[in-house]
Amino acid sequence: MNQLLSHNRCGIDRAERALLARISTGDRSAMDQLYMLYFERLAKFFLNVTLHPDVVEDLINETMLEVWKAGESIRTKPSVLPAIMRLAYSRVQKYFAEVRSNEPHSQCDVRDWEQSKSKLAKATASEFQVFLSNLPVEERAVLYFVYASGFSRREIADVMQIACDYVDMLLCAVRATSTLYLNVTATRAK
Repeated sequence: MNQLLSHNRCGIDRAERALLARISTGDRSAMDQLYMLYFERLAKFFLNVTLHPDVVEDLINETMLEVWKAGESIRTKPSVLPAIMRLAYSRVQKYFAEVRSNEPHSQCDVRDWEQSKSKLAKATASEFQVFLSNLPVEERAVLYFVYASGFSRREIADVMQIACDYVDMLLCAVRATSTLYLNVTATRAK
């Protein structure tokens, strides 16, 4: 099964490289095709990381504009998918930086441990989405890359431009926070 998936991904990667080669020559129809190939994946990523459906399409368009500009350089990367997701992650970081500068006390601010812990203690099972929204953007991104995209630890490190050990630290932090959340909700259910 893994060989079939790997073979399938190689074929997809070749097709994407061919599109990127055409994009680097200014072929708009190739860009349209690549946009359609990545629209759903990018939409899910942006929605899961930002939790704001109203910004998803703008973030996709901005990311794909970066793909248009970087077409040839992306084509030379070992894998196209992580290269495009790196641009998407970079765009998310810019989005949160802009939100923080405009709204210093917005929901997008990174929560410290005590604040997260107190919110978890008051949460119910129906508020799990709220729990996720309180995770720092880096932790939400790692969760998405691991569970929705199936990226390896090295691919995540490459996309997020961090060390593999930091990927592990982020996953451990999410596990600890979710364990606390589950313990609190289980205790409350008794």
